[in-house]
Amino acid sequence: MHIDIILLTALIAALAVMLIAGVVTRRRQARWDEAGRQLWAQLGEGNYEGAMVRLEHLRADGAPAHRIIPLQNAVQKMASRQATLEQTRRELEDVLVSLQDAVLMVDGESRLRFANRAALEMFDLQIEQALGAQLIEILPSFGISALIGETLRGGKSTFTEMTLYLPVATDVLLRVWPMRSPVGGAPWPGAVAIIQDLTGPRHLEKVRREFVANASHELRTPIANIRAMVETLSVDPDDREMVQRFYPRLLAEGERLSRLVSDLLHLAKAESNVRPEPEPVALDKIINTVLNRLRDKAQKRHVEIDTSDVAPVTVSGDASALEQVVFNLLENALVYTPEQGKVLLSLREDTDEAVFAVADTGIGIPEEDQSRVFERFYRVDKARSRAEGGTGLGLAIVKHIVENHRGSIAVNSQAGQGAMFTVRLPQGKSAIDAK
Repeated sequence: MHIDIILLTALIAALAVMLIAGVVTRRRQARWDEAGRQLWAQLGEGNYEGAMVRLEHLRADGAPAHRIIPLQNAVQKMASRQATLEQTRRELEDVLVSLQDAVLMVDGESRLRFANRAALEMFDLQIEQALGAQLIEILPSFGISALIGETLRGGKSTFTEMTLYLPVATDVLLRVWPMRSPVGGAPWPGAVAIIQDLTGPRHLEKVRREFVANASHELRTPIANIRAMVETLSVDPDDREMVQRFYPRLLAEGERLSRLVSDLLHLAKAESNVRPEPEPVALDKIINTVLNRLRDKAQKRHVEIDTSDVAPVTVSGDASALEQVVFNLLENALVYTPEQGKVLLSLREDTDEAVFAVADTGIGIPEEDQSRVFERFYRVDKARSRAEGGTGLGLAIVKHIVENHRGSIAVNSQAGQGAMFTVRLPQGKSAIDAK
C-alpha cells in the first residue's frame, strides 16, 4: 500500500512537471511567434536595426542559434545594401539639385515625380503642390507636356528647341529620355526631361562673334595702311621725299598694331584662370611709377596731374596687373582731357578697402554710354581714341583685373564736365588668394 502511494505521488509529480514544461514551452513558442511577426513587420518597413535587436532578444530567449545566426547575417547584408542604395540616391539627388539645367521626372501618366531646384525656380513651382500633378496643369507650355507624352508613347528619346514665356520669352533646349531599367534596359513607365536655358550660351556666342569681328577690323585697318604705304614705297624706294613722308606714318601704324596685340594679350591674361601668387603691393608707389611713364605725355598735352590726395596704401594682389590698372586709367584720362586741363589722382583707405580714383576735366561721358564703357572695343569718341592710338580695350582690361582682385570699379560723369573712375580693392586677402 505504501509503495502504491509513492508511485502515485511520483506519477502525479511527473505529470505536473510535464504540464508545467508544456505550458512554458507553449508560452515561449507564443513569444517566438509574436517576435517573428514583429521581425517580419520591421523587415517590411526597412527597419533593419530594429530587426537585429529583435533577433538578439530571440537568441537570448533560447531560440535555436542555427536558425537565428543565418537570419542575422541576412539582415546585416540587407541593411548594408539598403545603406548603399540610400547613399547613392542622396548623391544622385545632390547632383540633380545642383544642376543649373531644369530636370523633371514623370511617371507613365505624365505626373510629376521629381523636380530639381532649377526647375522649381524656372517655372515658379512649390514642390509640395507640384508633386503628383499632371504636367499640363503646372507648366506654362503645352509643348513640354506634348513632347514628354510623345516619348512616353513611343519609348524613344527626343529633343527640340522652343520658346517659353517665363514670363519673359526664353529660348530653351528640351531633351527627353524614356526611363530604363538598370537590369536589361527594359523600359519603365516614365520619362526624364532636361530643360537648358539657351540665353547665356547664345549671349556668349554673340559676344564671341562681336569680339572676333571687332578684333579683325581693328587688326585689318593698320595692316592695310602699312601694306598700302609699303607698296607705294616699293614703286620708287630711292625717292627720299616719299620715304620721309610715309616713314612716320609707318611707325605710327606699327605702334598702333603693336599696342593692339599687346592689349589683346593683356585682356586674355586678365580673363584667364591663371593666378600669380599674391604679394603686398604699395599702391602709392605704383602710382609714382606710372606717373614717371606718362609724365612726358602729360607735359606735351599741357595737362596738370594732381597727386596731393594720394596717401600710402597697401593691398594684397598682383603688382604688375595693378600697375596696368593705374596706367590704363591715367592714360585714358590724359587722352580725353584737352590742353590746359587737369587730372586728379586720389588714394585712401575706407574701412577695409583701398579706394583709388582718377578724375579729369575732359569731355566727359554721356549717360547713355556709361554702362558700356567697359565693353571691349567700345569708344565714346572713336575719332579721338584712334587718333591717340587707343585700342578700345583699356577699360575692359581694367574691369577684369579689378574683379580678379574681388574689387569693383564705377564711373561717374556728365557730358562736357569730365569723368571720375573709382576703384575699390579689399585690403584683406585678394581674389588671387581665394581662388
